[in-house]
Amino acid sequence: MKRVMIVEDHSAFAQALELVLETVDGTEVALARTLEEGRALIRGGEPFDLVVLDLALPDGEGTELVAEIRERYPQTPVAILSARDDLEEAASEAGADAAIPKETPLPEIISSFRRLAG
Repeated sequence: MKRVMIVEDHSAFAQALELVLETVDGTEVALARTLEEGRALIRGGEPFDLVVLDLALPDGEGTELVAEIRERYPQTPVAILSARDDLEEAASEAGADAAIPKETPLPEIISSFRRLAG
């Protein structure tokens, strides 16, 4: 993975993911805390190897970004990472490639990201 976008409003969780990906894998991580920040990154022009979305964001549902990601970067895998009970259903309905519960141990989350990004 060279470039990953993470849309996550929980600062400590987002920073932990960023730290592991940048330090261990040398991955460039673009962080967004809201849907609007995520949209700006998507429209920034350069494709990502993986996009990770939280479901509950301050300005809406992370799944709202899936269609825009698919339109601009159809080959980019999208993972929904959330603590919500309806995670599987929401990810499936949005057309995401994976649904990952936040309670999953961090090494397993990173392994899932690597598999998705190819």
